[in-house]
Amino acid sequence: MKHLLLILFFFSTLSAKSQEDFSWWTKIHNWDGHTPWNQYMTMSTSFMGPNALPVPEVMKGSVDSLAELELSGDYNFSRGDKTKNIFTRGYLPLYNNRFAVSIDVIPYEWFKTDTLTRDIRAARGRSGKGGAGGDIYFYSIFQILRNKEKWPDLAFRAAFRLASGTNLRNARYTDGPGYFFDLSAGKNISVKNNFLRVYAMSGFYAYQTFDLQHLQNDCFLFGGGLDFIFKKIVFSQSVAGYSGYLNMGDKPIVYRAGVQLLFKKFDWKFSYQWGLHDYDFQQIRIGVVFHTNLFRSLLDKNK
Repeated sequence: MKHLLLILFFFSTLSAKSQEDFSWWTKIHNWDGHTPWNQYMTMSTSFMGPNALPVPEVMKGSVDSLAELELSGDYNFSRGDKTKNIFTRGYLPLYNNRFAVSIDVIPYEWFKTDTLTRDIRAARGRSGKGGAGGDIYFYSIFQILRNKEKWPDLAFRAAFRLASGTNLRNARYTDGPGYFFDLSAGKNISVKNNFLRVYAMSGFYAYQTFDLQHLQNDCFLFGGGLDFIFKKIVFSQSVAGYSGYLNMGDKPIVYRAGVQLLFKKFDWKFSYQWGLHDYDFQQIRIGVVFHTNLFRSLLDKNK
């Protein structure tokens, strides 16, 4: 009996030591002793990691004609958060390019935050650093109009985000689903032997929160941009954002600029993103896109 008591005491002591001490978090956030810790977090771009609630890319009113696979590396940085991640995307057009499906995911990210940022977000990881797996997004894109002389190209996109992201305790991902849909329009403007593509979108964006009074944040989604296609180089820039109704740092706006170098079997892609409002991050992305993309198919149409 004495030996059994010693064994039980040993394992209980080991278990107590293995449990993380959250007394520092309790003191900083004045925990009341019964409210779930996630109620102290704010589900918005101002209080989460850079990949938790990103602004969707602007659609250009067109379904691409060929499948493609993108593999990129991102470096996201703000005053208090440095994040590196892998980004992957797959795209497949169907039914004579009238419909397409797409999926993108950040398989993993590595982050490091300072103490001030950790506490503002109510994160529970004392070190402020670590890793997390990202959310998975599924897209369906429908071509409504294309190549009409007096009308712009029109496309409708519907997207759904799985609650696959990890490490909510460090405010990396929301651990909740989301969705958005939008209508985009785009038109080519010839400039000598080159051309511009002007495009814009508007739609609806929604995601779940942990606020018991507002379980979902409903947002107006918007964006517009301009591409200049010059031989084998594409220069792109756009502004996009969404506006939530909870007024808790949930109205992010970002500016994006990029260069894509077109080659026979793959394209090199370089882009920069700068948060203009309610999004403190800047992002540098370098990647490769296999197979022909939208820009080369547009070039073929204009020969």
